[in-house]
Amino acid sequence: MKIKPRKKKTVVRTPKNVDEKYLGAEPSWEVDQEATVDELRLAYNWYNYFYSYKDRIKLLHKNYPRDKRELTSLKKIKDSEIPGSICYLARMQTLGCKLPKSSRDHFNNTINGLLNKVKSEKKIQRARKNVPVITIQDRIKEKTNEYLAELEYKLDEFLDNKCKIDFNMYEWLEKKQLKSQHAQAIFAFYSPILKEVQEAQQGKDQDLVENYSYLKKTEMNRYIEFLSNIVTDAKKWSSNQKTVRKSRKKKTVTVSKQVSKIKYLAESSEYKVVSVNPADIIGASQLWVFNVKYRTLTQYNTMGPAGFSMKGTTLQGFDPDNSATKKIRKPQEVLNRVLTGGKIVLRKLMDEVKTTASNPTGRINGDTILLKVVR
Repeated sequence: MKIKPRKKKTVVRTPKNVDEKYLGAEPSWEVDQEATVDELRLAYNWYNYFYSYKDRIKLLHKNYPRDKRELTSLKKIKDSEIPGSICYLARMQTLGCKLPKSSRDHFNNTINGLLNKVKSEKKIQRARKNVPVITIQDRIKEKTNEYLAELEYKLDEFLDNKCKIDFNMYEWLEKKQLKSQHAQAIFAFYSPILKEVQEAQQGKDQDLVENYSYLKKTEMNRYIEFLSNIVTDAKKWSSNQKTVRKSRKKKTVTVSKQVSKIKYLAESSEYKVVSVNPADIIGASQLWVFNVKYRTLTQYNTMGPAGFSMKGTTLQGFDPDNSATKKIRKPQEVLNRVLTGGKIVLRKLMDEVKTTASNPTGRINGDTILLKVVR
């Protein structure tokens, strides 16, 4: 017995809900008559109502009016980057709609822009193909793309539910514990989108008005509020993460390393004095030095309780307003008073030397005797 082949059932699209009875069937067009702005707006509303966010992309692929080979490149574009109006215009043209010049230009310019983006990304990929090492920036970008994909899913859910969704951006950031760089990237990504939607609401750009005409006034307000929360919370989170970031602890330099490069005069037979151990300078509150070449005496006083430190051959941490250098006429007498005097004697000594005072530089060289250190 010969078995007859089964007929393939024709799948008929069922109405999304009973509202299709009132909105009517898919818009049809007069072949030789150019579509008006009102007709296009009604068509946008119809397609937006009956097609989900992701189904619009299928509409573009099945009804693409230009060279079909371009679809290979367009399929590499993220769905979220393809405007819904482009998908609807492709379907309308397949059904015989004669688009006005502004709509044709909008369609072609948008498609060309997407194709150019794919070409640019191909060039970048070729340039990076020979670089096997993944940089920190690449890792940050990859992680950022993951976060953006999650937010795009939330955005799709928001639009599919008539711009109503329970979503707190700051709590989402807190849960994910995003780094400052990731939050800043999210802010940079959604800021221009928010600006675009605000311009559409204000009617500044006719193409943008057409793109978002599927949104009612209340939905448009909620959409702007949703995007604003993403942008402001991302910026706030990024700023907060910079604030709470732990400051890098300064590495402690050992005493021996601080004084390893210091150049000084160990002793002077002419003035019968010897230098103290340079390691004693670190942490001290007062230092007396004598330059045998120019017969200058310098008193250094520290700026704070941490005391002095050394960097190369230069003294660090002294108070320039409370330190002084003077040339002495009777070196032996003055040097003896420095070496044998207590704090009271040392406090008055520089005032008793009647020569003109100059500001010390902190530099210590091979002609300098390290006379005395006071803790």
